[in-house]
Amino acid sequence: MRKPFALRKLLTMRKLLTFVLILLMTLQFASCKKNNDIPESPEPTSYNPTVVDNTSTSKGKAENNSGNNNETANDLMSDTAAQLGITHQDYPRIDGSTSTLAIVQAINRAMYKSDNNENFPEAASKTVPSYKLLINGEVDMIIVPYASSDVLALAEEAGVELEFYPIAAEALVFITPKENTAENITMEQARKIYIDYGITNWLELNGPDRELVPICRNSDSGSQSQMDNLILKGEKMHSRIQENYVELTMEGMLEQVAFYHQGGLFGKPTRSYALGYTLYTYLKSMGEITGIDKELKMLAFEGVVPSEQSIADGSYSLADAYYAVVRSDLPKEHSARKIIGWLKSYDGKAIIKELGLIPKE
Repeated sequence: MRKPFALRKLLTMRKLLTFVLILLMTLQFASCKKNNDIPESPEPTSYNPTVVDNTSTSKGKAENNSGNNNETANDLMSDTAAQLGITHQDYPRIDGSTSTLAIVQAINRAMYKSDNNENFPEAASKTVPSYKLLINGEVDMIIVPYASSDVLALAEEAGVELEFYPIAAEALVFITPKENTAENITMEQARKIYIDYGITNWLELNGPDRELVPICRNSDSGSQSQMDNLILKGEKMHSRIQENYVELTMEGMLEQVAFYHQGGLFGKPTRSYALGYTLYTYLKSMGEITGIDKELKMLAFEGVVPSEQSIADGSYSLADAYYAVVRSDLPKEHSARKIIGWLKSYDGKAIIKELGLIPKE
């Protein structure tokens, strides 16, 4: 007996569903078996990051290699350094005063092919701090004015002997505004002003009837070391000057002296002219850069005008020098000593002269 159409249709649908279910189970079983035969793979996201990381790493290596090449190129030594036997690895640690930074930089430029080398000095520690670094063994050589008595005492207390090699002539000069009619200052007058604060009017220096305002430098500056050595000679500067008229930078000293009588940025002009001091070659070099020397005049000292000639021949009595200073226990074969020898050579003196300095014999 034939089954009704509806029933036959239902049975056909059941068979079809059963077949599909069996097929799905078979495929799932085969898939599971296949997966069990294959070792576990990394996390699903690992592939793409691996590709990215490889690309990134390759690029990074290329950049690093390029950087290493640049660094190597920047640190290549000059023919001069090669002749002296100085390498990048044994290049000396050199410091100094603000006024000698140009010398320290010129030494570096003479020894390296690029200013981008890692030993190129961008700033100086200043005179007294650089002496302390040398005494403590933190630098190999410094280029500075001669040490003050306080610095020499520090070295003695530390049991350190210093060696001084003059490389360029320098001089302490007294400065005042160009409008000031005074022309000369004597040792006696300078000492009376800065030790006793005993002269307060320019009339005593054959100048105008105006207040004399003595500007001084901070104790760790190079020009103050020269002032201590050449003028004060172990005596203390008057406390009123140190408390009221101290200038902390070399450039600031020039500006203070030039414009003090104008009363400053928001002040009123006063019936005064300032007296200050600086280093001859520093004033000349700053004049070329800023033109500040046009606002100032250098006073003659004991009747002798400071000039390249009078400083070189010694007739200007406040002449001294910039020194290359090392510790006496520095090994004889040290690269710093090789550079000192070079500074005393014809080529080294030529570099000193190019800087506007006067080479020392």
